[in-house]
Amino acid sequence: MSTRNARIAPKTYAAVPLRTPLGDWQAAVVRMTALDPITTELVRLRCARYHDCKT
Repeated sequence: MSTRNARIAPKTYAAVPLRTPLGDWQAAVVRMTALDPITTELVRLRCARYHDCKT
C-alpha cells in the first residue's frame, strides 16, 4: 500500500469570518437539484479526486 502526502497541512482551517458563509454555501450546493444526474455524478467524482477521497 502506498502512502500519500497530505494536500493541506494538518490543523489548517478556514479563517473564522469565512467559516459560516462557506459552510452555508457548501450546504446549498449539495442541496441543488438543477443539474442532471450525470453531470452531478461527474462533478462528485471530480471533487473526490481533487480532495483525495475514496469513492
